[in-house]
Amino acid sequence: MDTTGSLSFGAAEPDAAAFAQLRADCGWGLLPLDVARQAIAGGLTNITCHDGDRLVGCGRVIGDGAVYFYLQDIILRPAYQGRGIGSEIVRRLLVETRRMISSEGAIGLLSVAGKERFYEQFGFVRRPTDAFGAGMSMHVKK
Repeated sequence: MDTTGSLSFGAAEPDAAAFAQLRADCGWGLLPLDVARQAIAGGLTNITCHDGDRLVGCGRVIGDGAVYFYLQDIILRPAYQGRGIGSEIVRRLLVETRRMISSEGAIGLLSVAGKERFYEQFGFVRRPTDAFGAGMSMHVKK
């Protein structure tokens, strides 16, 4: 774990309760604890940022572990935004993801509206392009 001031970055899985609460505190809805545990366990790698013992930001990579990878749950408490923490989380996730790609792969993400420019600085390209459609997703709620 790297420490910068009172902030520390690590690659360990976030605590499920802290992860679920972070999502809820940032307006993403509260996941049941068992669902949060399952989601975290299904990921390929994680980067967390703590201020002392408090989880203030995190990001995960999900995918097949060989060719296709997706940045997921890039989330940072609003009070910590604008300080380079989100950029550091993404940078570290990309380093870890590139290590997993053996010869060729794709790294994707679904950006929250208005945050596209943030991801462009890392080389992500807005869709649609001449080669790729707009991309699609489906939200399912039971």
